[in-house]
Amino acid sequence: MLFAGAFARLAYTIWENLEQVERYARKRYRHWDQRWISHREENLIANLFTRHNLEGPILDVPVGYGRFQKLLSRFGPIQALDFNYYAVLYQQAKLGLASGSVTGLAEALPYKDGSFETVFSLRLLQHIHEREQRVAILKEFKRVSRRWVVASLYIKTPLHRLHRRIFRQPSRITMISHEGLLEEARVSGLKLVTRLSVVPGLHAHRICLFSVE
Repeated sequence: MLFAGAFARLAYTIWENLEQVERYARKRYRHWDQRWISHREENLIANLFTRHNLEGPILDVPVGYGRFQKLLSRFGPIQALDFNYYAVLYQQAKLGLASGSVTGLAEALPYKDGSFETVFSLRLLQHIHEREQRVAILKEFKRVSRRWVVASLYIKTPLHRLHRRIFRQPSRITMISHEGLLEEARVSGLKLVTRLSVVPGLHAHRICLFSVE
């Protein structure tokens, strides 16, 4: 069963031309706090790849507007996948860092088993609200990876949940417990190696490294 609707809820799936992708890329992290978060994420990811000797070939899914393409290219060749056609087109036309870019679904990846050394997926799974859908995606990540999966999830924190109640956000996100994270990884054939907090004690966003069991 495919979960195309899961991707349809992501903000960037409304992109209908390259100009919209470019506009989003310019505006997404224009405020100082968002720029700080973005810089923090990049540093954590770079240190994670270096510390654990992660390397390519790397699958970047969903590639979005390619925020991490330059960083990932330091560690090996990249391929990129996204549900949105214009995200893929933007990657090809404006960045050109991936050796291949295709449209597709994270839960039905168009690659053979073990095609990549590392699968990289940031800011996707918090938008997937049903457990079975997240597990289906994680199983696909595990299937096409030989060694590593780097994926971010939102782990429940009281302060972040309170913040979202007070300051209503346009997008819905799903936070899971640490026990839920371990269980979803287990049934997907993955083992949690480490998880890094983007803003310790405040924000629910965690960047997780899983090994393929």
